[in-house]
Amino acid sequence: MATRRRPPPQTVYVFQGGGALGAYQAGVTEALHGADIAPDWLIGTSIGAINAALIAGNAPADRLKALRSFWDRVTRPGVAPHLPSNPFTAAFQTWQTLTTGIPGFFKPRGPQAWDMNRRAPLGELGFYDTAPLAATLRELVDFDRIAAAEVRLTLCAVNVRSGAMALFDNRDGHSRIAPEHVLASGALPPGFAPVVIGDEAYWDGGIYSNTPLDVLLDDAERRDTLCFMVDLWDASEAAPSTMAGALTRYKDIQYASRILEHLDDHERMQNLRRALRLVGKKLGSQAAADPAMKELLALGCDARIDLVHMVMQALPGEDSWRDIDFSDSRLRARWAAGLKDGRTMLDRGPWKLPAEEGVGMRVHTLDGHA
Repeated sequence: MATRRRPPPQTVYVFQGGGALGAYQAGVTEALHGADIAPDWLIGTSIGAINAALIAGNAPADRLKALRSFWDRVTRPGVAPHLPSNPFTAAFQTWQTLTTGIPGFFKPRGPQAWDMNRRAPLGELGFYDTAPLAATLRELVDFDRIAAAEVRLTLCAVNVRSGAMALFDNRDGHSRIAPEHVLASGALPPGFAPVVIGDEAYWDGGIYSNTPLDVLLDDAERRDTLCFMVDLWDASEAAPSTMAGALTRYKDIQYASRILEHLDDHERMQNLRRALRLVGKKLGSQAAADPAMKELLALGCDARIDLVHMVMQALPGEDSWRDIDFSDSRLRARWAAGLKDGRTMLDRGPWKLPAEEGVGMRVHTLDGHA
């Protein structure tokens, strides 16, 4: 009897949330695109959900164009492009964003939104209106293509009423992913109001977990996987020495979502699952037929996961407002950093090396990255 050939691993992109920092993910995507590593499944939260929808909602040849169109649209021109960036121009651009919003993304609701005791419909309980983003998505994303589910797409949000994670998946058969599902994944309070879909309201998935790796590793269909997880917040940067630095560091830790701890836990668990499957293959038929043993062995799997973990390093001079810094110089630098890091990791290709028999999951990082 011929041995059944093992299918090739699925390729998965996992994108963290982080506002303007998401240009880094676009740069990594460009590197992967150049190496013909296309995703079978995209999982995203917040800005990661927007990038994921732009990729899933376009034909492979049009994906980079869609990403560039989006990031060009939300770019805020520099105050004085001929001068080097400094704290004063950065502060002015932050003030501009807070007072006027970002073209193609969000706009202020008006002074009444800042009345903290004003009663308003749930869908208006935010300082900014994301209707411009909905219009941008309708123009740049083919939601019929997403519905066809040639590429799997999972967007992460949190249910305002229950506080539970909500997953919008184009292969679950429950609902068609539309612009409002992308908006829901990025509805970070208090800036953005919850997005009401049906009878429920949703906030940004980053409130619950900003790094949606669990969606992949808890998936019922366990397959060999090559996963590129692109994070925007570094959990391991240096301790601060100023109040401004303290605010920046606080945000790093908050939105990094304890990812290093989760990675260690998932690596141990996947290795344990594989060990169970290997043990099962060595058992005699009588022991393997025991009901208790069969129940135990069912917890195992022989799938292998190679997880390529990439973390954007903060640019010099960035502060705690960097996730709303959509200035042209910053966005170009973040995209370029993602492209460079992606190409560096592709050149190394550590997932191509053979794994030891008992290893179910390997984590690959760039030197000096979290």
